[in-house]
Amino acid sequence: MTITVDDLRERLTEIRPLGLKRDIVAAGMVRDLAFAEGIASVRLLRGPLPEGVLEATTADIKRALGAFTEVSAVEVELVQAPASGAGEIGPIPGVADIIAVASTKGGVGKSTVAVNLACALARGGTRVGLLDADVYGPSLPTMLALSARPEVAEGNQVLPLQKFGVAVMSVGFFLDDTSPVIWRGPLVTGLLRQFLKDVRWGDLDLLVIDMPPGTGDAALTLVQQVPLSGAVIVTTPQEVSLVDVERGISMFRQVNTPVLGVVENMSDYVCPSCGTHEQIFGSGGGQRLAESFGVPLLARIPLLESVRRQGDAGVPIVLAEPDGPVGKAYVALALAVIDAVAAERAPAPRIVG
Repeated sequence: MTITVDDLRERLTEIRPLGLKRDIVAAGMVRDLAFAEGIASVRLLRGPLPEGVLEATTADIKRALGAFTEVSAVEVELVQAPASGAGEIGPIPGVADIIAVASTKGGVGKSTVAVNLACALARGGTRVGLLDADVYGPSLPTMLALSARPEVAEGNQVLPLQKFGVAVMSVGFFLDDTSPVIWRGPLVTGLLRQFLKDVRWGDLDLLVIDMPPGTGDAALTLVQQVPLSGAVIVTTPQEVSLVDVERGISMFRQVNTPVLGVVENMSDYVCPSCGTHEQIFGSGGGQRLAESFGVPLLARIPLLESVRRQGDAGVPIVLAEPDGPVGKAYVALALAVIDAVAAERAPAPRIVG
């Protein structure tokens, strides 16, 4: 009986690389599969896999399909994710590096991490900007107690607001508290492109982008429009968050954006009365995720009630309590991010001989 492409695809469902919880077919990595004149051809999306795991996966594909007696050769072509229709805006004038703070799952404290990271960087002397790109749920105006409308300079360029030494821009500055954000995809992506192109950030060492959750049009617009120096992935320790976060890492790697590392937020609860640590969301999830994808665990941020209270009051915890456990964790995170960005900018060592 002659084998079919469906037979080949079924065999590929047996391959689940290290770091993925689904097989390569279910994960959407097999972009094309053909069989003609004894040759099985596979177009494989590079996906979220480190190079070593990718090489092993390619070998697994050749071994699995080559086991069919009708297959005389297996060809595997590695491909990148298709680019969006809109061209890249390019570097933002005056901005040295741009990093994304992202999560695929909502409710993990991504915006809290982005705001406190930006403030920790500014407190340490970095010239930093913060773009609230979470257009469906902009929380930055509340977390920084900002309500003014940005001014427009010559050339129709918008001037960011300033708070705690951070240049700040958010869609929330142009909405009132009751405005429903129900824009469709094209309107959202157009708005984000305008924010990237028409905001006069000035001279910045680092621009932090608080990404929209998920991997939809809004997120793809950002990662494909500007040259990101890297991404910081935010998760919480429990397993349900880790499964979703894998898709975010996959998105950045498919567009050749380095993942600087993982931040495990709400890693444990610190009792304000007795100082006892309780791991109410489990433990070690961020470390396992970082190890699976070969990236560092940048920080473990404890959960304190004062984080919520200070966020609601508009004074980030890293500024309100810089010597507390959460404040110290964010200072350490800022230093780790600076080191990671510098490492990505450093030229690769030459191999002589």
